[in-house]
Amino acid sequence: MAAPLRIICYHPDGVVADRAMARAMARIHQLNAIFNDYDPTSEVRRLCETAGTGKKVQVSDDLWRLLVFSLEISEQTAGAFDVTIGPIVRLWRRARMARELPPAWRFDQARQAVGYQFVRLYPEDRAVELLRPGMRLDFGAVAKGYAIDAALQVMREEGVCSALIDLGGDLGLGDPPPDRDHWNVAVAAIKPGESPSYFVRRARCGVATSGDRYRFVVIDGKRYSHIVDPRTGVGLTDQSEVTVVAPNATLADALATAVSVLRPEKGLAWVDTFPDTAALYLRLVGEHTEVYTSKRWKELTGGTGNAQP
Repeated sequence: MAAPLRIICYHPDGVVADRAMARAMARIHQLNAIFNDYDPTSEVRRLCETAGTGKKVQVSDDLWRLLVFSLEISEQTAGAFDVTIGPIVRLWRRARMARELPPAWRFDQARQAVGYQFVRLYPEDRAVELLRPGMRLDFGAVAKGYAIDAALQVMREEGVCSALIDLGGDLGLGDPPPDRDHWNVAVAAIKPGESPSYFVRRARCGVATSGDRYRFVVIDGKRYSHIVDPRTGVGLTDQSEVTVVAPNATLADALATAVSVLRPEKGLAWVDTFPDTAALYLRLVGEHTEVYTSKRWKELTGGTGNAQP
């Protein structure tokens, strides 16, 4: 999934811990073979090759579950989160490498192949049909969270419940370390070089951050994020960072991206509709950091700004 992996766990038997971590890594590799859109042999790429052909394709349990979940989030956000954004993401990957915007006709062409409403599900067969030619599913905003949750589950099956999995900065928190009642997670400051001012003190939940600190491009003096608004096809121009705490990493991962696109007012109000879920939205305006939080942020993170773990 093009992201570094770190696993921390506690167990009195080192052999059990090693076996649990090995199973967790194997599970993540298994899911990578399903969701990796860079790999032409992945299950999602093979599904996309059938787009517009009128063919319905039976898919694996994992692909089915995550696609159904992603389409639900897509519908709730009216397309601010859209799992079919693949054609536009590909354009922006090239734009970041070339440091120039693609011609307008390419954006128009890509947008014709984007739209969660053009995915048809056949629950009785666990099958999927992509209705528009050129459609490309992109699970980059949710697959890491799903993989984290799946990996924590296999560790629990091995009897290792006290664990933390970090996959590219998205976290799954299991039971806390033996001598504590929570994990301490620092939220990186949006200004490079600054120390964290916000911390999450939680266990048994997911924590995900969506931001453009490292992945952006400046074209003709304008900064574009790698996070793209599916409704416009354009990379976000605000420099922002959204951290979400949710009951699981899958939900946290998806919400972090969706809130980035929805912006603070709509995004944080939507987060408040989910139980046991909270979000922090940081936006850099010049040298000033604007801070927005959902209603339950302080309650669910166990702290305030400028606090120490």
